[in-house]
Amino acid sequence: MKHFKPAVLLEILLHLLFWAFITFLPFFSGPQRRFIPFSHVLLINTLLAVQFYLNAFVLIPFVLNNGKQPALYFLLLAFSFTAASFIIVYTRPEPEFFQRMHPQFPGPPPAGRWFFLPLVAITAASFAYRYLTDHFRQARKRNDIRNAALTSELAFLRSQISPHFMFNVINSVVALSRLKPAAVEPTLIQLSQLLRYMLYISDEEKINMGKKAEYLDSYIQLQKLRFGANVNIDYLAHIGSPEKTLEPMLLIPFVENAFKHGISDVEHPAIQVSLVANEKTLDFRVSNNYNPEDENSDEYHGIGLANVKRRLELLYPGKHRLSIMPDSNTYNVHLQLQFH
Repeated sequence: MKHFKPAVLLEILLHLLFWAFITFLPFFSGPQRRFIPFSHVLLINTLLAVQFYLNAFVLIPFVLNNGKQPALYFLLLAFSFTAASFIIVYTRPEPEFFQRMHPQFPGPPPAGRWFFLPLVAITAASFAYRYLTDHFRQARKRNDIRNAALTSELAFLRSQISPHFMFNVINSVVALSRLKPAAVEPTLIQLSQLLRYMLYISDEEKINMGKKAEYLDSYIQLQKLRFGANVNIDYLAHIGSPEKTLEPMLLIPFVENAFKHGISDVEHPAIQVSLVANEKTLDFRVSNNYNPEDENSDEYHGIGLANVKRRLELLYPGKHRLSIMPDSNTYNVHLQLQFH
């Protein structure tokens, strides 16, 4: 059995309440109308409902909008209007009925008030209903298309980040196997933790800050094993609310670039990484020495940063501030972000 969506059920309920209100309204609008037969009131409202739904769900979408035939549309609308008017007038009670029910009342309302005004009002209401329904449907469709495009773009950006990250890590392990063979085994253990993160965690929509800090620590420990005392590496993490979540692979490109461009051709390489998060905000800083002349030597330079900037624009619009401030020999990155 097919289940209706809550929005559809709510719309059906609102329609039923509307027609119930229209049906019983005449019995509370004036003393004269209390003596109109309920069967006739029910007939009138049935015809009004037919006119409403015929215009809103058949004539406007299939004749006026779809076929672009205004002449045929107005001809059919006039026909339905005339047919409903004829039935209402032909079946209305005779004046003797009102006098018999209550002698002091002269008779029924004039024919124009009996059928013309209600039909005009309900036809206008069907126009308004159709217009608003189409407007909101198109707005939802545009939002769905925009959300689908954003989802696809985010998936593409993530797929770019992971291979780029893996190339850098593999290069680090290869370099370490040549310089310090004894350190390869602990390095591979650290690498396995990073791979576990990438395979099982980075596909999730959000990662809690506790796992995010552990991941950064594993990456930095891997680099410490590679460079040892040759590089001054300072890592500070203070996570006040570990349950807070963040997009995966959002912070690591900054640290990657710090090691990638802060080691080669630098006289005294030093890298500082700071990650501070509380219940509402995240403050992330990366600073490294670098050689400005060597900044653009790698053809893939900046691919990770470009991805992160785009993802921040998509996921945290108006809720983040990213400052990249290179000076004569220091590269500083500062990311401030508000949690959703």
